[in-house]
Amino acid sequence: MDSSQLRTGKMKMRCWRLLEYSSKNPAMNLAIEEAILRCLMEYGGPNSIRLWQNPSSVIIGYFQNPKSAVNMAACKKMKIRVIRRISGGGAVYHDHGNLNYSIFVERESLENPLKASIKDLEKSYAIFCGGVVEGLKALGIEAYSQNGDIMIRGKKVSGSAQHRLYNVILHHGTLMLNINMEMLGQALEISNPEKFLVNLHEVLPNKISLDKIKKAVTKSFEKTFNIKLEKGTLTSKERRVAKKLYKMKYSQENWNIKSYLYHGGFSL
Repeated sequence: MDSSQLRTGKMKMRCWRLLEYSSKNPAMNLAIEEAILRCLMEYGGPNSIRLWQNPSSVIIGYFQNPKSAVNMAACKKMKIRVIRRISGGGAVYHDHGNLNYSIFVERESLENPLKASIKDLEKSYAIFCGGVVEGLKALGIEAYSQNGDIMIRGKKVSGSAQHRLYNVILHHGTLMLNINMEMLGQALEISNPEKFLVNLHEVLPNKISLDKIKKAVTKSFEKTFNIKLEKGTLTSKERRVAKKLYKMKYSQENWNIKSYLYHGGFSL
């Protein structure tokens, strides 16, 4: 379905865009996140859910100082890029053993009680994470949400963060499928990460493909928001804004490393 068909009328309430697109460049992937959010704020729908993956990289929270949050020497040695995101929270390690999910939603487009609940930050985390939790349960995994994290048998399989921009929300999170725990531990300077982190493939009752995991999660989100997800692509405007953000922000050391409060201006 063309994205223009999702912009107006009741279609906006009932049909969201599903994006399954990943750049090979982790900095561009973060630029795409902000571009989708900004375009939703400026031009309206569609609300979207993005499923994507990054090559080996460390993604730090907006307020973090990478020199204290990350083992920069280890990252340099292992050729792991460190990129700052626009949402808060702690540093996370990405590789192709991790599935990222991102939800872009205009608050006023939702019906009550969802609209009222999502205004509350704590409740919104429970709702957004609940979409993943129910998808995991459909696969036979007893998962539960806890303060923005998703837990299995007392260990963390997913973390999440939010960025709110006027009337729109970006909620994005990780889902560890088969992440390299050794590299994660070295990059984030964590001893024995297996003590409190778990890969989904360690607890799945049977070996399940990435596609099946994606389908379970998307079906759960459809139920959570009472919507239909239709596969789509980035709009030309989103691509243009992402390229601009990448060039002036996410590819720059001043954003990623040197300053942990960014004061640069940006115009669509």
